[in-house]
Amino acid sequence: MAHLRYFQCFSGWILLEFMEMEVSKNSPWVRISKRILAGAAAVGPMVGTLWLLYVIYKLLLRIGDSMVSFIWNMLQRFSGVEAAVPSFPGIGLLHFLLPLFLLFAAGVVLKRSGGRRTLRGLESVLKRLPLVGLIYTSLVQFVDAIQGLGGERKFKSVVYVEYPSPGCRLIGFVTGEFQENEECEGVTSVFVPTSPNPLTGFLILIDNDKIQPCEMSVEQASKMVLSAGLVTPEK
Repeated sequence: MAHLRYFQCFSGWILLEFMEMEVSKNSPWVRISKRILAGAAAVGPMVGTLWLLYVIYKLLLRIGDSMVSFIWNMLQRFSGVEAAVPSFPGIGLLHFLLPLFLLFAAGVVLKRSGGRRTLRGLESVLKRLPLVGLIYTSLVQFVDAIQGLGGERKFKSVVYVEYPSPGCRLIGFVTGEFQENEECEGVTSVFVPTSPNPLTGFLILIDNDKIQPCEMSVEQASKMVLSAGLVTPEK
């Protein structure tokens, strides 16, 4: 215990001395930290992409394993013969491809008129259920919104919203316009994202004459929100 206390005191003294040192711009510590940050900026997106692909692979593999186990158990129940699930080199790849194959088959079936009629029938049944209908409708709208980001449903323009006090502005993305009543000149729906996580935010409805125009493009504004203002347009 005494050695541990001596080590803690010595390490604390070293830390205090390091914090009190005056670090110049040309010191090796600054150069090392800059190299580390440059390497993190270069490798970070690659590692994140590979990690996301790995997560998707593990998810599909787990779904494939569950499907194979379920089918094998059903076959054993009907045949009356108990046996372990066959295993051979490359079986994991087949389990991974099984969900993708089923999604592909579902897409082929839904391209036909009979498949679309069946889907509409199932949707009508699900929408009539009290709680399931709300969940299903919300998920359908979410998927449709993601699919339409590159089409007509994408953000139309960037605007400023004065909040929380005069002189302060929030970046908002225009999602649509509508006429609330005959006396109103028009209302614009604006999605205000949070930074640096633009997947969350809030929707506000604001009169057209209260909106401040912005010359930034949707891509420039998105980069600014994602970087918490570190990446700004040149003009």
